[in-house]
Amino acid sequence: MTRIVHLSDLHFDRVDPVIVNALRDEINADPPDLVAVSGDLTQRAHRHEYRAGAEFLRSLDAPVLAVPGNHDISYIHLLQRFADPFRRWRRYVSRELEPTWTDDTVAVLGLNTARRAALALDWSNGRFGLRQLVRFRKRCETLPPHLFRIVVAHHALHPPDAEPDLDVVGRSEIALDVFRREGVGLVLAGHHHRGYITGHEAAREEAPHLLVVQASTATSTRLRGEPNAYHRIEIDKSGAVEIEIRAWDGRQWRAIAAREQGAQRPPPPPPAEALPFRKPTVTEVAHRDSAPAGLG
Repeated sequence: MTRIVHLSDLHFDRVDPVIVNALRDEINADPPDLVAVSGDLTQRAHRHEYRAGAEFLRSLDAPVLAVPGNHDISYIHLLQRFADPFRRWRRYVSRELEPTWTDDTVAVLGLNTARRAALALDWSNGRFGLRQLVRFRKRCETLPPHLFRIVVAHHALHPPDAEPDLDVVGRSEIALDVFRREGVGLVLAGHHHRGYITGHEAAREEAPHLLVVQASTATSTRLRGEPNAYHRIEIDKSGAVEIEIRAWDGRQWRAIAAREQGAQRPPPPPPAEALPFRKPTVTEVAHRDSAPAGLG
């Protein structure tokens, strides 16, 4: 069995330090096999934000696989944005923008959907490249066929049912088709600061069902109607997936119910400590109610 902690949208420089410390302590008290970070480690891609984010990742007692988000490219320094947008990511986080991690049960493949520019007014929505997806298929060809395949990317592939007008990543339908054909069973993403799970039927009989798991922000004060939260995920050798959502209730992390949409699937048994969800009272550290949404 492989255990993965999924974090997203940490937004260092706009974080609640109490939540950051509690998250570090909780992860290190029961370290997973891998921590997967689906983008937006920083708020504005400043050096001090990268240093703080990288220090947090190094403090975790587990390997880390991380991909950039749109906030990890500078909106202010345009020369940097267009000439070498991921220079600071490579310096402080990882030289790899699309890393791969494997054990004897899973293969986790990062995909970078952050873009320096787009043919649209809002550059924050990201995009899958056609050549990028071709490279992804070639990466899949090199994997042992028994490994359960997981993709980590930043941008949302589906809007939440309650907000169907929210933008999704460019070429989302093409990417989802590629993922299903390549036997991907799980996609971990973020961007909207909302947590929900969307199911897809298997592309063929021997392939797994595809679950697209969107995470809320783990540590940011930029909340959008949901508490800070992250995922603990277990995958066994048969390909069965169990997802536990851990939310911050103002004092501690605790399990809450998953919000599902899309294709039906048998729900996993709830964790023993799961309780009916009640909206938590969260400590006001950075004036959350007036925090600007920003781009993405």
